This record gives sequence, structure tokens and C-alpha cells, in this order.
Amino acid sequence: MGKYAARRGWRRLAAVAWLVAAVACSAAVHWQLRRETMERAEERLVSMCEERARMLQEQFGVTVNHVHALAILISTFHFEKNPSALDQDTFAKYTARTSFERPLLNGVAYAQRLFPHEKETFERQHGWIMRTMNREGAPLQDEYAPVIFSQDTVSYLARMDMMSGEEDRENILRARETGKPVLTNPFRLLGSNHLGVVLTFAVYRPDLPADASVEQRVEATAGYLGGAFDVESLVENLLSKLAGNQDILVNVYDVTNASEPMAMYGSQTPDNKVDLLHVSMLDFGDPFRKHEMRCRYGQKPPMPWSAISNPMGCFVIWMLIGYIICAAWSRYDKVSEDCRKMEELKTQAEAADIAKSQFLATVSHEIRTPMNGVLGMLDMLLGTDLTMTQKDFAQTAQDCGKALIILINDVLDRAKFEAGRLELEEVPFDLRTLTDDVISLFASKLRAKCIELAVFVSDDVPKLVTGDPWRFRQILTNLVGNAVKFTERGHVFVRVSLAENSTMEANRVPNGNLNGKDCKVEPTANGAFNTLSGFQAADERNSWECFKLLLSDKELLSDELEGEKSSQNDSDHVTLMISIEDTGVGIPLHAQDRVFTPFMQADSSTSRNYGGTGIGLSISKCLAELMGGQISFISRPSIGSTFTFSAVVKRASKDTSCDSERSLSEALPTAFRGMKAILVDGKPVRSAVTRYHLNRLGIIVQVVNNMSMGIQAFGKNGATESREKPSMLFIENDMWRPETDIQLSNRLHTLRMNGQAHELPKLILLVTSEADKDKYGSTFNTVMCKPLRASTIASCLQQLLKVDIPARKENQNRPSFLRSLLVGKNILVVDDNKVNLRVAQAALKKYGAKVHCVESGKDAISLLQPPHCFHACFMDVQMPEMDGFEATRQIREMEKKANEIKREQSSSGEGSTFVEWHLPVLAMTADVIQATYEECMKSGMDGYVSKPFDEQQLYQAVSRLVVGTADSAS
Repeated sequence: MGKYAARRGWRRLAAVAWLVAAVACSAAVHWQLRRETMERAEERLVSMCEERARMLQEQFGVTVNHVHALAILISTFHFEKNPSALDQDTFAKYTARTSFERPLLNGVAYAQRLFPHEKETFERQHGWIMRTMNREGAPLQDEYAPVIFSQDTVSYLARMDMMSGEEDRENILRARETGKPVLTNPFRLLGSNHLGVVLTFAVYRPDLPADASVEQRVEATAGYLGGAFDVESLVENLLSKLAGNQDILVNVYDVTNASEPMAMYGSQTPDNKVDLLHVSMLDFGDPFRKHEMRCRYGQKPPMPWSAISNPMGCFVIWMLIGYIICAAWSRYDKVSEDCRKMEELKTQAEAADIAKSQFLATVSHEIRTPMNGVLGMLDMLLGTDLTMTQKDFAQTAQDCGKALIILINDVLDRAKFEAGRLELEEVPFDLRTLTDDVISLFASKLRAKCIELAVFVSDDVPKLVTGDPWRFRQILTNLVGNAVKFTERGHVFVRVSLAENSTMEANRVPNGNLNGKDCKVEPTANGAFNTLSGFQAADERNSWECFKLLLSDKELLSDELEGEKSSQNDSDHVTLMISIEDTGVGIPLHAQDRVFTPFMQADSSTSRNYGGTGIGLSISKCLAELMGGQISFISRPSIGSTFTFSAVVKRASKDTSCDSERSLSEALPTAFRGMKAILVDGKPVRSAVTRYHLNRLGIIVQVVNNMSMGIQAFGKNGATESREKPSMLFIENDMWRPETDIQLSNRLHTLRMNGQAHELPKLILLVTSEADKDKYGSTFNTVMCKPLRASTIASCLQQLLKVDIPARKENQNRPSFLRSLLVGKNILVVDDNKVNLRVAQAALKKYGAKVHCVESGKDAISLLQPPHCFHACFMDVQMPEMDGFEATRQIREMEKKANEIKREQSSSGEGSTFVEWHLPVLAMTADVIQATYEECMKSGMDGYVSKPFDEQQLYQAVSRLVVGTADSAS
């Protein structure tokens, strides 16, 4: 909890930091956009201010140029002409007419330079007296500048001495010294009350050289030309002509005195309160005065929407990224937590699997241990002298015990399959022998019900295949057992052939939906169907119409078949398709979906008619899939069911087929090869099955549909040569009618009367019930009860035809050979259960072995100290104090040390030959799971015998290990 609380705290801190970063980023974007906006506004302000300053200077310069031209005109026409060509009226008219060239000037006036000694003459000549700016008489001074010419707009300046004003005097003096226009400080103009300045321009005599000095210019000065500039009107007219005038405010200052700038135009707003301000210097041509234009926005520049939307978008993006990161982080934590939980669950599952395996081992051991005693004692009891009633009771008890063992095996197989520990063996076996063995298990039940039970294996199927015969037998036994259990009339038919493809399509035909266009079954005239028994089957693809195609391929297309076989032999793997057809009660439609569900049955009520656990089909499905195949079924209620499964097996090599110790096959006699027989059977499927079994013995079979055709097959009056005559006549039970088949009886009687009794064929009746056998036993030479199998037919014909069959060598695969392996052998049995010791001792003594029993692993170790006289040891796995695994490991350690000593003695020449000690140790336990087998091999054991063990199992284990161990024990 502390770990997760700390993680949540860090997550909150990271969220706060991310929020702060988002706000900071948004603020930075906002200020950046504002700064860019202000920079653009400032650039625009600079551009507009510079443009206005430039235009103001240009217009001022134009005006100054016109004033300068006027000064030249006065110099030319007033001083060079004598008398002067100018007077007041002429000047006033000329300046008035040319005022459009000087729009910035209110008016111009000309003041003549006058020295004191010229004053009286001047006043007398003009008839007026000079006055000062204060309208007083001009006092005595060193120089005067009375206005003699003036424009009408400034006529008030006439007769005034411009030298009387201090500022005007300074301007006049500077103007004549520099030769440039000079401006005064700003002042209010008379009349308009606008701020303005006075422009003063010196008028020189025409003889002034261009590069005159200051003294020369002062000496050559003849007068002064001046004009009043209306700065406010000038700027107003200028701004009115420009766009954007409403956006900015313009101020013009005289900054000659930088500490006290004098405003010439504009409102007096303190500059320190203005956000954006630009100053453009103005050059009016006066070198002694400085002017500047100050521009600012009338209103604060508006904030653009981008400065708001972009930061908000940035903030949203940051929040989204944060949300994504937070979600990813949360998802990562969730996935990490899920992975952690999955690891915990995996650990728990593995522990549960181990516990399950241990539980299975314990349950298997605890159930099999007493069952071993029960079955062993019953087997011993059956070996004693018992009355028929006692033997029947003991046999019934033994059958029930074996049924319980089968049920336990089924449950364990299902559990091992779910745990992935069910493994298949690779053993060569004869599929035809195996199928014969399986149907023989149900022969008694079928005879009691009078049901046809038959098996047919296609010629395409190899004689020997390599696979797991026990698992194959288990599937076939489950399916045939179910078919027999749920069938009360008709037949059970097992058919084996090669699948067209490597794997069969499961459920090719939906349940209850038959296609069968080419193989559609129609009943015959008497209402019967062309099936094994004449009853309708669920899967019409297995009818005679389809079945005969398989036979025709074998009989009529032999050339093509050879080519097909050659191509098939090129492949190591073949896919077998096995169908089990019955005409039983069928499976209800509502129960067909759960047929392969473990422990589920079609009828699960307490009053059901059929027993069973409902696990057989589930295990069969698992095994079929484990063999690389599938299982499916077609079922029709009240008609029957057809189960089909496929399995992938290998073709057994020729060398393997010759290995009698490994291949599980049945050798058939060859004495009947070439014999001929007639089969009277009106049912084509059944006749094909019977012919299949006879052909396996080499008998050539002719099939006829009725007794008349059977009689004709013998020929007439013995015309047929003896060697070509059939030696056997097989008649199906339902084809024989004693009251109507008098013709056959007469024919047989005629042959006997003519002395041709030796030419009479052997009459063999094929029946499905023991009662029929007793009924017709006197009429026929022999009566065979179905189901048919090649070995039983061979035994019957051997006795009937008196045929000598060469004696075969004892098959070492048979349990009867076990005695030759164990006779005289010293066997040590180690088990803590006294009942099991008695059972094992009796089973081994039965085959001639000398058995010594001990109850613990320690006792076994003390007896097996090399050298010892034992040839094999049967070791129980679960024992107190020391289990079988540890005891075996210590035995192997003792043998290793003994072998090292013998090897040293052999190398030094003390011993003649060196044979290593290795005692075959077979695990003897009721635990049959794969993990126990692996532990047995790991501890050094040589084999595995599960309890309760039978003859076959004991033989398989002992035959591999005991043979040839006599030398090791010596």
C-alpha cells in the first residue's frame, strides 16, 4: 500500500508541475505574441513618423527656397537698379500673387540695413519715423533694420525696426553671418494665435563672391527678408493629406534647449506616460536650432486575437498532452498491475497444476493400491478350484473391478490431457488385428441382442502402421461400446479407410442435414435399406451406393489403383478415417451440442435407461486431436448415429514389420490360399464385409443373391472340374429357409447317391445368435457366430476342412511367453503394503520366478549390495522412511562404486573379464501420471509397471529388461 500511495503522490506532484508548465508556456506564448504585436506597431509608428517628418522638411525646404529666390529678386531689382525697380506696392502685389508658392508663410517683409548716420536721411526720404517693436521711436543704436517692404498680410510690420527686438536681432545677426535661413523660438502669431516661428534670410549685394567669409558676408549685407511660419497650420495640412492620421498623435518641438523643449505643435502629454513613442529629427536648415517630431498612438494598440487564442490553444494542447501522458501512465500502471496479477495467477496456476498432479498421483495411488489387492486376490481366487457359482461370483467381482480401473483411467486421461501431459507412443501395429480385437470384446453382448457387428478395413490402408495402438484402441472401444450400448436392433458397422486429405473436415455435413445427392439411400421393394442389416442409417454416405464405389475402385480399376498406391507410398504419413455406424436410438437434437462435454449425457435424468459417466466421448475427442485428427458425428433420433474420427499415423517400414518383438500384429495362416467359396447373401454391404474377411485368408469368394444362384454355381451333373469347384458354401442365416430351399437338399442328396459325396461343399451358416447355432447345428457342417474375424474363421475352417497348418513359432509378444522369461529368475519385490507383496509374489511365481519380498527401501539396499543373486527388482515408489526413488539412487551409487573397483581390477589384470553391475529396477506404483514416470527415469529406474498390472503389462516390462541379465547377476 505504501508503494502505491507514494506512486499516487508522485503522480499528483507531476500533475501540478505539468499544470504550472502549461500555464508558463501559455503565458510565454502570450507575451511573445504581444511583444511581436508591439514590435509591429512600433515599426508602423516609426514608418509613419519618419514619413511625416520627411514631408514636413520637404515642404519647409520648398518654402525656404522661394524665400531665398525672393531675396535674390530684391537684391537684383532693388540694389542694382537706380532708381530701385521695387516699391511697396510692387512688392505687396508680387508677394500676394506668389503666395501660393509659400503656403507655410503668413507673409513676408523686407527690412533694410541702416546705419545710425543714415537714419535721418532715410526717415526723411520715406517720410516716416522708425519705431521699435513697442511702437516707440527707435533709439540710437549701432545698426537698424526698418521694414520698408511688406506683404499685406503682415503690413503691421511696416516702419518697425527689426533690430529692436532682442530675439529678432540675434536671428538677423546669425542669418547674415551664416548666409542661411534662421528661425526664432516658437511664439503665438498675431491674428491666428497659432504657434509659429519667424524665418530670417539675409539679402546680400550682388557682388558677394560664392566663397565669401563671415566678414565679407556681413559687409555685403544689404537687408533682411523675413516671414512668419504658421507651424500648426503647416502640420495640420500635412497630416490631413496622409492616411492613418487618426491612429497617431504628432508633436513638433524646438529642442534647441534640450532641458526645456518648446512645443510647436500638438497636445502637451508627458512622454513618460506613453507606451510607444518615436522621435524623428527635423532639419529646417537653421544650424543653430534643433527641432524634432514626436509620434505616438492615439490609443493603445489593440491586443490581437492570436495573443489570446494561441495561448489558450497552447494551454489546451498541453492539457491534452498531459491527459494523454497521464492516461498512458495510468494504463502502464494498470497493465503493470495486470501483469503482476497475471504473474501471481500464473504462479498460482502452476502451483495448482503441481498440486493437481500431486493430487492425481495421490488419488491414483490410493485407489489403485487397494484395487491391486482386490484384483490380484480375485485372480488368485479364480486360479483355485471353485464351484460354478463361486467362479461366477469371483468373475463378476473381477469384471467390476476392471470396470472401475477403466473409469479411473478415463478420469486420469482427461486430467492429463488438460494438463498437457498426455503423450502418445510410436509403436508399429496391425490395424486390422486391432479392430478385430475390439469388436471381439463386444461379441457376447451383440449375440445376446442378435445385432450385426462387423468391421471392414479398406485395402488402401497399410498392413502395418506406426502410432499409439493403445490410444487408438481406447477411442475405438469407447465409440463401439457406445454404439453397442444404445443399439437394440440393426447393426454396428466399423469402417476404416484412407481420408482423401491429410486431415478430415470436422462436421462436413451438419447434424440432421444430409446431402448425399450421389449416395442417396432409397429403400428396396421390401422396405429394407442397402445397409449392413437392412435398417436405415443416419449417415447416408456410408450406404451401399457409396460403399460399392470403394469396392469398384479396388476390383475394376486395378491399374489405376497401382498408380495411386505408388504415389501414396511416397508419403510417410497417412490419414485414417474411421466411422462407427449404428442403428440405435440416436441423439436428441437438443443434446447434440453437448455430446463431447465431459460428464454430460443426452439423458441425465435419474431414470435413464443407459448407464455411463459421459466422459468417454470427451476423452475420444481429446485423443483424436492429439493424434492430429478430428472427430464428428451425424445423428438422427430413432434412426441411429455415425461417429467419424481421423488420425494421422506413419507407414511402418518393412524392417519394422519383420520385428516381431515390437509390432503388434497377428499372423494369419496361408493354407487356405486359392480355395474357392460361394457366399449366399442378399445384402451387398454385409456380403462385402464377409468377403473381406475371407479374402484376408486368401479364399476366392463368389457372391450370389439367392439360393438358386448358389446351386447353379456348382454346375450341373458334375460337369465342373473338381479343382474349379467351390469347397465351401457360406449362407447367411436370413437367406436359409428349410421349407422353401428343398432344391439345395435334393441337389446334395443326388450327389451323395451318385457317389460324389467327396465333391460336396462344406455348408457353413453365418448367424448372429447362439440360439441359431443350436437350432441349425444338425443341418450344416458348422455354424459360425458373428462378429467375424479372420483368425476365428481360420480356426473353424482348419477343423472343418482338416487342413494342416504349419506350427508357428511362439510369438514372443504373447503373455504365454512370459514364463520362459521368468522361470528360475530371482526377483526382489519391495513394497510396504503386505497385500501388494502377496499379489506381486503370486503373479511372479505363477511364471516360475523365485520371489523374495521386503517391506522397505533400506532392506532392499542391504540385500542388493554387490555382489548379489537377483536378476530384477520391482520397487514400490511411495514407501515410509525411504521411498523407491531414493532407494534406486543409492542402488545405482553402490553399483557405480562396484563397477569402478572391477574396472581397476580388470585393468591391473586381476580379473579376466569385466561386466558392469546393472540391476533392472522396475517402478511398481499406482501412480500413473507422466511426472512420476519422468521421476522414475531420473532416479535411475529402468521401467514402469502401474498397479494393478496384468499379464500383458508385466510381459512388456520384463521382456525388455530381464532377458540377458543372467550374466550381470553372476
